[in-house]
Amino acid sequence: MILLDTTPLVALCDERDALHERAKTDLDRLERQTLGTCASVLTEACFLLESVTKRERLSRLLSAFAVRPIVIDADASAWPRIFAWLSRYREHEPDWADAVLVVAASIDRRAKVWTYDKEFRTTWRREDGSKVPLAVK
Repeated sequence: MILLDTTPLVALCDERDALHERAKTDLDRLERQTLGTCASVLTEACFLLESVTKRERLSRLLSAFAVRPIVIDADASAWPRIFAWLSRYREHEPDWADAVLVVAASIDRRAKVWTYDKEFRTTWRREDGSKVPLAVK
């Protein structure tokens, strides 16, 4: 599964985003993969996609590519793991969505994260300390 972060979703829905063309190319490469995301990523995306038109694009994109919900942040048994990860990286001020994606990638070892955030390459690690596998380089 490819776990979608906020940055590619926003880039795909906002034609003026600097990463728009790259995100379209990456989506073409990844479209045969199962895509998933969490509610906290969608919350961030809706905050950044302020117009109704851009939010409607997001809705259509999620539907067209059958993006599946990942619900570990809705499962209270996962919250201690998410909070522990947030605490581990507190000096870098990660957000909840980043923590959910990393913990999800720790639970499903085959999952890869699609993000353009540099911290996933340079700083964030799975719970066991291994690199977070990325869907795009």
